[in-house]
Amino acid sequence: MVKQMRDARNGDGSDNDQVYVADDEPGAWRPTSYPDMVDPSCTRDSQAVTPFWGQVKPFALTSGSQFRPPTPGMYGTYAKLLASDAYKQQVEAVRRVGADGPTDATPDVARTPEQEAVAWFWANDEDGTYKPPGQLLQATREVATQRRLTTYENARLFALVSIAMADAGIAVRDVKYLTPIDLWRPVSAIRDGGLDPDWKPLLKTRAGVNVSPCFPAWASGHATFGASWAGVMKRYFGNDDIAFTMTTDEPQSPVKSRSFTSFSQAAKEDAQSRVWLGVHFPWDAEDGLALGDKIANHVFTTKLRKL
Repeated sequence: MVKQMRDARNGDGSDNDQVYVADDEPGAWRPTSYPDMVDPSCTRDSQAVTPFWGQVKPFALTSGSQFRPPTPGMYGTYAKLLASDAYKQQVEAVRRVGADGPTDATPDVARTPEQEAVAWFWANDEDGTYKPPGQLLQATREVATQRRLTTYENARLFALVSIAMADAGIAVRDVKYLTPIDLWRPVSAIRDGGLDPDWKPLLKTRAGVNVSPCFPAWASGHATFGASWAGVMKRYFGNDDIAFTMTTDEPQSPVKSRSFTSFSQAAKEDAQSRVWLGVHFPWDAEDGLALGDKIANHVFTTKLRKL
């Protein structure tokens, strides 16, 4: 693997410095800074984060698009997407559970205290936190220690998990930017879509400013990372139903650890948390989970086979 990446180092696409230009129509991603939720890092199209990372040469996949999911790109155009009943249901779902608080147009927030705690436990959006891969590598360490793996077993497990998450990062960027639909964030769908001009997502900075990640919504990176991790873990141990506890260093999380009865349970909670945080639609989570598991299966069956 090291030789493979050294050989590709000078032409793997990771140094692509092209500037992103948004599609500039309803449904298309646009910067998510508003007068009442100012985000200096997301005021221009060109600030979209890593828009061409989906073209980077993967570690194990043949390309970032190898397992590209069909929805919502299957609609082909933003107009057809926004006219669909499925899209309207997606928007309404996150509008109710992902709002920071009630507004005149959205008087009821359906999120439970438990869901809010879960949303913050998995957040890790700001610099200085685990970020999604770091949190999952910490969980890998907890499980490896609990299972008393040997040095060789640890080396193989961490390599497989890391390869899968590296390719997950490439594949999910392919979905976000290189498909026909660069889907706008829920805050844009709700505000710019004319449903509620005061709606804000639960996610906010340490300073208390509501924000959304500065890149398209579909599919969810957290979900894709989580499923690629869980997919490797359950295949490595030959069992999904292994109990473990993992931690967070998200400063706004009301809890610092959570316990799970399976790897898949953790991945699904990670994915759903982004809807409760108000920054993703349900299908972002669902497609991210499916994408991540396909990546995990490919990595596990083709790389670093057990001696």
